[in-house]
Amino acid sequence: MTQLNAEQRLTLQNQLLDLVTRLRAEIAVALHSAGPAETLGLANHLQDIDDDAIASLETSLDVAAIERDMSELRAAELALERLSKSEYGVCVKCGAEIPFKRLQASPTASHCVACQTRDERLHGKAGGRSL
Repeated sequence: MTQLNAEQRLTLQNQLLDLVTRLRAEIAVALHSAGPAETLGLANHLQDIDDDAIASLETSLDVAAIERDMSELRAAELALERLSKSEYGVCVKCGAEIPFKRLQASPTASHCVACQTRDERLHGKAGGRSL
């Protein structure tokens, strides 16, 4: 169990709740601006732009932004779930405590710095080999 005190837990919970609220609003706006229900997530920019390549790029960027926000929303909701089960602030890989300052900077963090660094190095090496 983490050594976060009640005030720190409340601060982080409020940060996570604010993040969830903001992300839900951003996703709703993005989906609403995408157009009719049958085209949600795939805005039809061809009406405004005569260039298919630019329209395709804009659609891809819109979808990528929504996917990024959805991923961040899932991470925030999982962090709130861990917080409610007193699993928050503990690395999901090694069980080490995640410092309050790291959680304050990134309230969705689920890995300690060592495990996060290791994962980033492994992914970087794997990405380099695939090219």
